[in-house]
Amino acid sequence: MKHRILTLTFFTIFAIVAMAQSEATDSIKTQELNEVIVEAQMQRTDAKKSTYIPTSRQKNASQSGADLLDQMAIPQLKVSLNGNIETNSGKEVAVFIDYIPATENDLKAMRISDVKRVEYYEYPSDPRLQGHQFVVNYIMTKYEYGGYVKGYNHTNLLHFSEQLLGNVRLQYKDMTYDLMGYGWGHNSSHYGSELTETYRLPQDDGSIKVFDRHSNTTASKENRQQYFAAFKATYNTEKIQASTQINGSINRKPHSDRSGEVTYSPADFPSSEYSSTLSNLSKFISYDGYYFFALPRNNAITFNPSYVFSHTEQNSTYNENGFAPILNGAIDNTNQMNADLKFSHDFGKFGNVLGFIRGSYEYNRTQYTGSAVSFDRAKSSRVGLGASYDVSVGNFYISTGFGWDWDKLKFGDMTDNPSSPWADLSLQYGFKDAHSLSTTFHYSSWAPSPTFKSGNIIQSTPLMRYTGNPNLVPSKSYDIDFRYTWLPNNNYSLSAFAWAWIVGNRYAYDYEASSTGVLRTIKQPMGSYAQGQYGVSGSLKFLNRSLVFSGQVAQILNHNGAPYDVNHSYINWYARLRYYLKDWNFTLTYISDSASADGCMNGIWHKAKSDWYITFGWSNSDWNIRADLIDFSRWNWRSATQVMRSKYYDTYQEIYDGQSHALIQLSATYTFGFGKKVKRDDEPRVSGAASSGILQ
Repeated sequence: MKHRILTLTFFTIFAIVAMAQSEATDSIKTQELNEVIVEAQMQRTDAKKSTYIPTSRQKNASQSGADLLDQMAIPQLKVSLNGNIETNSGKEVAVFIDYIPATENDLKAMRISDVKRVEYYEYPSDPRLQGHQFVVNYIMTKYEYGGYVKGYNHTNLLHFSEQLLGNVRLQYKDMTYDLMGYGWGHNSSHYGSELTETYRLPQDDGSIKVFDRHSNTTASKENRQQYFAAFKATYNTEKIQASTQINGSINRKPHSDRSGEVTYSPADFPSSEYSSTLSNLSKFISYDGYYFFALPRNNAITFNPSYVFSHTEQNSTYNENGFAPILNGAIDNTNQMNADLKFSHDFGKFGNVLGFIRGSYEYNRTQYTGSAVSFDRAKSSRVGLGASYDVSVGNFYISTGFGWDWDKLKFGDMTDNPSSPWADLSLQYGFKDAHSLSTTFHYSSWAPSPTFKSGNIIQSTPLMRYTGNPNLVPSKSYDIDFRYTWLPNNNYSLSAFAWAWIVGNRYAYDYEASSTGVLRTIKQPMGSYAQGQYGVSGSLKFLNRSLVFSGQVAQILNHNGAPYDVNHSYINWYARLRYYLKDWNFTLTYISDSASADGCMNGIWHKAKSDWYITFGWSNSDWNIRADLIDFSRWNWRSATQVMRSKYYDTYQEIYDGQSHALIQLSATYTFGFGKKVKRDDEPRVSGAASSGILQ
């Protein structure tokens, strides 16, 4: 009886609900709903970092990691045609792949399809990023075992050069092995310049002799080659990252020959012809280590040792009719060692502290022959201690650091022991995953290169000699940045920036005159030096991001005090339009003429021509083929001008090379992978570069 009552009750309730639903349906009008598309967020920013996820189109169109950044149009970054990566204000960016340091050649060798996302940091707290100010970190797909093989070729026609790169990766469990080989060759007969030098030479009778020396290149030939090989072994677990790499490289310039005409105005000297030759050979072998250990209780240790031995040979001749030949030679052997040890502790919500000790040592032994004969020995070492602390408070990220560097500089019998502090302060604010605002301040000093400390006097032309200064001490550097980033959605991005850089206790080239010519020296302290820039960059994406417009406009300001006493300003800009069509991609880029100071040691103001180029690319899962047509409206070899004025000596130079001539560049990559996904993807990097103590 009880079951019958329950059954009757159930059907009664069911009937009531069904009648109610029927009446509700009759009372509601039928309406067709629009399609709702849920799209993943491909870019976001906060107080600590900005994160970007590349699309399959962008990865397929990219031949290297630098290409990928360019395709993604990240507003805080600027990528040049040769693959150089900077902030949008021109600051150096450290590049990492899965938190392992990487270089330009590593980005060419990486497997682009494995990139999951790209992270951009300013003053990151992660100890694996080694305290760099600006960082790009590629996060790669994980594997279990296997690897890949990649080949890369880039050929430059009309101004011939060719580079080949191959990378083989093998992975098994926690170990990864990489073997990389690289070769580059270049031949050209289009290097040279038209140089006008104005001399104001004081005479014994108190007068000033003023005249111009004009030299013009009429023929040239240059040949260069570079080869290197790199082997890297990486051990990677959740608690330990250990990487060891050995590099070897040979850089040759067997020929850099020029000939031309020399005239004087007024014609106090007879017109003549000149010829010059330059050859150099540089070889180095290096070791790079990276070791990270995650310790209990939120502690970690990072150790980065490196060593480079380089051997450099350089020989030059200069012959001008009516003057004695000038012969110069130098052989240099250099040892460089660096080591950084960092300890970090994470306090959780109370922040993170990083303490470190770093050391460096460089020993140059240089034998000079020719116009100067001597054997120079230069030693420089630095020991630094420092600590940084960072903490997040709501939407604020605060990072501050302080340290002290002790230098020991020994050149010949002279020894100097300067020391100086450094300091960092970074304030960053992010909100709503779309806005971030930051300001940073940095103070530091740097020791003069041994190339500037030689007291030898080198004759370069009949009227010009140059020398160094053994008494140089470190200069001071102050810079401050302001940045704002806006990422409202996947289709728009904008970044505004401003920065200033001031050099204190500056050493700079100065020109001393006698009745017979000019001696270029290096003096300290010289007049103040300051440089600044402000601008805006951004991107717009249309047609489901198949059409992308990106660009930047900025103004640079420069003050160069004594001995040059000059002020400059210039507006630089570029615009790029890119379109994706299935496996094809097309790009049109225009870069305005630009101007910049050629460093803080001299008074040269460098002006470069505008550039434009069209890119056609095709790719599938294995191949990527590209053609760049560059500056096809310009068929002369002039690319830039350089102007410098001082009390006794001025220069105006037009430079000839292939930078602004019509060019065709062809490049291709072929990549194939095998095995299953492994844990990590760390690319070998070509570390170090052959350096020397030869006076320049």
